[in-house]
Amino acid sequence: MGRFDSTQSIGVPELEHSVVELPWGVLRGAFGPSDGSVGASSNVPSAISVLRHAALYLRVPEEIDDAFGVLEQHAIRHGVVYPVTLAIVPFLFDIVRRGSPVTERITDLLAEYASAALTLEPRLRSRLLELIADQTAAILSWLGIHDRATSALALHVPALRTPFFERIAQLPRLAPEVLLALIELGEAPPHAILLAMELIRSDVATTRMCAAAFLARFGEPTPALHTLVDAALPLSAPAALRGFVGKLWTPTIARPVVAPKLCDAEVVFAGAKLVLVRTTDRSVTLPWPDAPVGRGDVIQIGITAHGQAKLAVITEPDGSVRVIDFFSER
Repeated sequence: MGRFDSTQSIGVPELEHSVVELPWGVLRGAFGPSDGSVGASSNVPSAISVLRHAALYLRVPEEIDDAFGVLEQHAIRHGVVYPVTLAIVPFLFDIVRRGSPVTERITDLLAEYASAALTLEPRLRSRLLELIADQTAAILSWLGIHDRATSALALHVPALRTPFFERIAQLPRLAPEVLLALIELGEAPPHAILLAMELIRSDVATTRMCAAAFLARFGEPTPALHTLVDAALPLSAPAALRGFVGKLWTPTIARPVVAPKLCDAEVVFAGAKLVLVRTTDRSVTLPWPDAPVGRGDVIQIGITAHGQAKLAVITEPDGSVRVIDFFSER
């Protein structure tokens, strides 16, 4: 189907009209009218028609990508959602309800629209959130299948939060994305902590990070748990988890304070801004300007679970001990 071919009728019972009956020419998106009159990138009715019949286009995936391109760049662009979205949303829910090989991408797109709702004027924002909230039962049925989108919608649509929480309280298993969403919601069902304790030992890095972030917020603050959580949250965790949830929200990562492991280290180089030391099993660079040490000196350094130098301990000539905290110096 070309971008300017006539579209087929797509009935949505709640709207009592087809896609061709809507005034797409007056529904505005990022590129202007949404009927394709200003170019292929704004032909919303054609895009919806392609997605409605996605199974027929599996052998020409570029058509499907083009359709999503319209809905991902014309209806929303650079984090700003446009009025045409309100006409698109009911059709997307209908496609998901009917079943489609591109359902996951559609549910993520719906969540992306919700995440940008604040960029609409108040009247349109309220209507968009109402349209989504009207589909609460359908959205909750996605749990266990499209957890990322369901969690994001619960975060961005206030009317979904209570039903979402009540539903997950009944589930025997919770997806990592759900654990991340619970951090933002500020509460968690009791069994979620036990599930997170299992997931933090997963072989999948992102699963461990999700569980660790959750336990940092809701777990019992014991030294043993803090150590376990810290080890599961590498320095790359914030960026990794942001990508894991498709940038539909920014997960809160609160790293617990854990005492570093102290070990002896020999200074092999001392420069104006950096000091390089060698322990029994590694070389470590210390961000230590004008350090009062020289090549061959032996000092103690504290190293985090992720190999970062946290502190150095040196003994002054008068016998006093001085601790340099590299994190506080930044």
